[in-house]
Amino acid sequence: MRDYTFKSFRAGALAALVAASAIVGSVGGDIASAQPVLPTRPVPLCTPLRGPGPGYNATIGNAQNGKQVCITLGQKLLVFLTVPPTSGLKWHPIQASPPGVLSIAPLTLMLSRGVTAQNFIATHTGVAHLSSERMACSPPPKSQVECGAMVSWRATVLVRPAPSPHY
Repeated sequence: MRDYTFKSFRAGALAALVAASAIVGSVGGDIASAQPVLPTRPVPLCTPLRGPGPGYNATIGNAQNGKQVCITLGQKLLVFLTVPPTSGLKWHPIQASPPGVLSIAPLTLMLSRGVTAQNFIATHTGVAHLSSERMACSPPPKSQVECGAMVSWRATVLVRPAPSPHY
């Protein structure tokens, strides 16, 4: 098996070398003067967002766990994390890191039981990571031990420059 793997590798490497020399030869240069082809960075896929109403540009919540979303500089992002109101559970405050990409903005909403929310404003272009966690199990009666398991929520926010106006 080892000999077969080495032969396959050698054959693949030889094919790549032949293909590279054919490309360089077709453009009239030699391999020493050929410019390296650098891979382009993939454009991040972003989920389009809507705001819940006036003054809020975008909203994310439980469904965006593990996802990447994009907003533009100056937009507000409202984050809602929910649990069933009868569970007795609550999400910890939503954290953004690194500091400076998103800043905390005033939250002018009355929240229902079981909802944790934070309003952010995009203050600098870049990437911010949002996170929170909560207990996985409802609080037990006083005579029992808590389960201790935690549930995590994370989202990545890409803040892009605001589009330039077209005149």
